[in-house]
Amino acid sequence: MFLMSFQEKKLTELKQISEKRAKLFSKLNINNLQDLLFFFPRDYQDLSEIKPLHLVVNGEMATIRAKIIKAPTLQRRGKLSWIKTVLTDNVTMISAIWFNQPWLIQKIKVGYTFYFYGKIQNQGRSFSIQNPQILDDTEYEQNKIQAIYPLTNGLNQKLIRFAVKQTLDLYDQSLYDPIPDEIRREAKLSTLEYALEKIHIPDDKQECLIARERLAFEELFLVRTALYLLKWKRTESEKAYPLIAADDIENKKILKKMNHLRDDLPFELTKAQMLAINDLLNDLKKSKPMNRLLQGDVGSGKTLVAAFAIAYAIFCQGQCIFMAPTSILAKQHYQTLTSFFSDQNFEIRLLTGQTKAKERKEILENAYSGKIDLIIGTHAVLEKDLKMKNLVLTITDEQHRFGVEQRAAIANVNENDYTPHRLVISATPIPRTLGLILYGDLDLTLMRELPKGRKKIQTYTANSKDEKRIYKLIRQAVSRDEQVYVVCPLIEDSEELDVDSVESVYKKFSEKIFPDLKVGLMHGGLKADLKNSIMQDFLDNKINILVSTTVIEVGVDNPRASFMLIRNAERFGLAQLHQLRGRIGRSDLESICILLSDTEDEIALTRLKTLCKNDDGFALAEEDLRLRGPGDFFGTKQHGLPQFKLINLYEDQNVIQSVDYYFSQIITKDPALKNQENRNITKAIQQRYPELLSGIIL
Repeated sequence: MFLMSFQEKKLTELKQISEKRAKLFSKLNINNLQDLLFFFPRDYQDLSEIKPLHLVVNGEMATIRAKIIKAPTLQRRGKLSWIKTVLTDNVTMISAIWFNQPWLIQKIKVGYTFYFYGKIQNQGRSFSIQNPQILDDTEYEQNKIQAIYPLTNGLNQKLIRFAVKQTLDLYDQSLYDPIPDEIRREAKLSTLEYALEKIHIPDDKQECLIARERLAFEELFLVRTALYLLKWKRTESEKAYPLIAADDIENKKILKKMNHLRDDLPFELTKAQMLAINDLLNDLKKSKPMNRLLQGDVGSGKTLVAAFAIAYAIFCQGQCIFMAPTSILAKQHYQTLTSFFSDQNFEIRLLTGQTKAKERKEILENAYSGKIDLIIGTHAVLEKDLKMKNLVLTITDEQHRFGVEQRAAIANVNENDYTPHRLVISATPIPRTLGLILYGDLDLTLMRELPKGRKKIQTYTANSKDEKRIYKLIRQAVSRDEQVYVVCPLIEDSEELDVDSVESVYKKFSEKIFPDLKVGLMHGGLKADLKNSIMQDFLDNKINILVSTTVIEVGVDNPRASFMLIRNAERFGLAQLHQLRGRIGRSDLESICILLSDTEDEIALTRLKTLCKNDDGFALAEEDLRLRGPGDFFGTKQHGLPQFKLINLYEDQNVIQSVDYYFSQIITKDPALKNQENRNITKAIQQRYPELLSGIIL
């Protein structure tokens, strides 16, 4: 079968799938036969254990084998119909009832024995089985373990199973098996064909496990390999300016300038900062472009590390770009770096969407002529009319806010064949396993050490009964000329959810509780200019209390912000709560974070108590992954990566380690994946995840 045919075959080629039903399948992201084949069950129902009728229990789902001993009766009342009969296993009798399935009357015949699977219900002294599946011997042997799929209105399990069965019958090995035979045997994995059949139609529980392990391995293996190929291809094809002084005299001058920068600091760099700076400077001296993620906890001093890389690049006659996700954050970076480089003769400019046309034109001209050393900005730096004479370094802050597509776009401002060195900064601590996926095409530098003297943020849990006391603490903070964040999960009140919204809390605070104080309102629904204006007022201490959604999660440093109240704290993950908490405690002030929640959910309470005891973002991220799973961590969808269907990045540690081991084996022996036994790997990636390798030729 031709490679693309299985992907191009429409669902309407299957029996019982009309155009109308195909549209229902599309709601489940199933648009062709390949999608259906990889639409895996969310669970299974096990019909294999036959229950004697005298042992059935009220409320359980049970499989019984029984003979029909009473002629079935069909009754109707309006649109409702029901069939009743009586069954026996020659020891005990039980009644059976089916609702709104009048056609079954043809199958239910006295004297015939079937397998029945349904819910047992107690009716006085007797039992009945409700709406049971009815299977003859052949049907039962083929359906002992039945797949349970996610549904949408208009589709049922029977139809999806029938469609999947037809698809498996048409399969004919039309998909590439990416796992080389030698590795598949060594790792004790099944073939792809076996796994696809048994994940949908297993004969027993063991076959489900064998199929799932194989497909989970493949899922992670293909994404890991795709990201590796992106990185390898870039390394092979791209060249960068190696930032090395022309001669030894010049090199000594640059080294002296770098030492002066360090010595002029009013504090000592941490060991983590020193190691990170060395990583960056070593990368910048290479002729292959740096592609590094600098990941550190809130307050670990990442911007300072980036500043040393910028200084070195400019000392080597290069230009730099620093991109931030918001204009207010870009402005803060501009102020921070301008202050840091105050003794240097660097030309630094700020470029955002708010930059006036005349000033923007002047920045573009001076960037092109080489007069500007560093541009700090937002998405505005991605505009195609920004060209730089000698761009050698690009830095992106909180890159996951931009998406994968824009990761390389920032480098397309150079008019020559050289690729700038790339640095990505993130204050979002994520577990290593998730990091390998989200940033698998980047080298990683971790900073887990906080600067000396940084005070621990005191974190407490509270409930509604404590609110008066909390308000008193807020007043005390404001009386000391300190500022307060109040974080809410929703913008507006919801009829479905009993949670606080920023609008209702803002109204309550500004009109009733703190009418004498300056209370501000911030949320993602506001226009960018208004959000920037509100945040600037907060920075300028024109606002005492800022009521906000999580838009402040990645935000500016405000040294006066010392108090945070997070309402309905149970609705946030550990990693997000830690990020929010990081908005306070940015100075030597004593800081307090209160997690307000009336939840009785044990997992949510465990999460909140964990945050109170722990201020290590990486440890919290691991715990968050354990408690909530990868799906909720911060969503891989926004990164342009496929969502995992089977692999669980916390529970499947054995599979992850196995993928790491065999993946390393393969690329060590064959880094370009050109050997005959490895060619199916890239073909499978293009077939299953074409978006991952779009734009590169293999």
